[in-house]
Amino acid sequence: MTRSRDTLLRRAGALLSVGVRGARPGDPRLERDLDLCAEVGVGSVVLFDVDVPHYRALLAGGVEAAEARHAAVRNVESPAQVRALCDHLRDRLGDGVVILVDQEGGQVARFRPERGFAASLPSATAFAALPAHARRAAADAQARELADLGLDGNLAPVVDLGSRPEGPLAAKERTFSADPAVVTTCAREVIEAQRAMGLASCIKHFPGLGSADLDTHHARPVLDEAFDAEVELAPWRALIADPLPPEIVMASHAVWPAVDPDRPASLSHAVLTGVIREEMGYEGVISTDSLDMAGAGPSTALGSGSVEAAVAALCAGADLLMDAVNLAGPAEGIEHPARRLAEALVDAVQQGAVEGGWAEIDRRAQRVRSLRRTR
Repeated sequence: MTRSRDTLLRRAGALLSVGVRGARPGDPRLERDLDLCAEVGVGSVVLFDVDVPHYRALLAGGVEAAEARHAAVRNVESPAQVRALCDHLRDRLGDGVVILVDQEGGQVARFRPERGFAASLPSATAFAALPAHARRAAADAQARELADLGLDGNLAPVVDLGSRPEGPLAAKERTFSADPAVVTTCAREVIEAQRAMGLASCIKHFPGLGSADLDTHHARPVLDEAFDAEVELAPWRALIADPLPPEIVMASHAVWPAVDPDRPASLSHAVLTGVIREEMGYEGVISTDSLDMAGAGPSTALGSGSVEAAVAALCAGADLLMDAVNLAGPAEGIEHPARRLAEALVDAVQQGAVEGGWAEIDRRAQRVRSLRRTR
């Protein structure tokens, strides 16, 4: 690898947000993944409690779900261990690396009391039912813990409406309400609590999955006639118009045919650039949902992550290209995709596929770097 190619890989790699395997410094899996991430200057890491491939393997072997979940450790064992892991990630990847987590509350919580963490927020639906003072207190407590652990941001709150009660989000109580005003109020409370602790917030999953009938982890839903854009987009418009808007907007892997009938929102120039950036005037970080999800397209033959999807998202205008490396393939033995992803991104820019070329890549990387929590 030439020095010039190495430099280009690091410029492109700054847009990657990836998962890594292993919880403790010295774990061969973790160090192997970090070697590849360091080579290409990965800009962000996302932490998970459960290693999904390992979990699935345990279930297939007859292990009970609760036992399998506890045994399939990914990055999270205890508060002290997470603090040490965050320090190690910065030692290996540089102090500027942005460390994120999904700590929505309810079923989507990576830090749980059974591993010694404080209680997370309740589910979004239960959170919305609390009195205002209780919501603020709960949001403040969770934000303090995330900051104390060494995180830079939380991939929350969810601002999809609970439009379809039996849908994959509302059925798991991941939505605050079907009422846009309630969603906006609750989201602001979470965002304000996180901002007070210096944490970046991420509103997701644009343009809204509340009416979807399919889970983007497993399929690519189409936002059809059940999707009322005026209603579904109301929280997004309100939050983006705030004097201090959320630091990240995450795009979903759902197709919004009224805007782009051919591509999911996460890979659509019409959605990311046309609607979010230009129509709504959003100036923060635009992120994809994880590219190892089925909604983004088939995984590569080598394992987790779709190189084609990453390139498409880059060309569409995404700043942060996320691959959790936590769905496809067996638990062990698959090489981390950071190098393959960065190589593909470099090739796309060199071939003129990204409007603005390397200057635009550097602008996007600066947006990503701005997520690093100031202490």
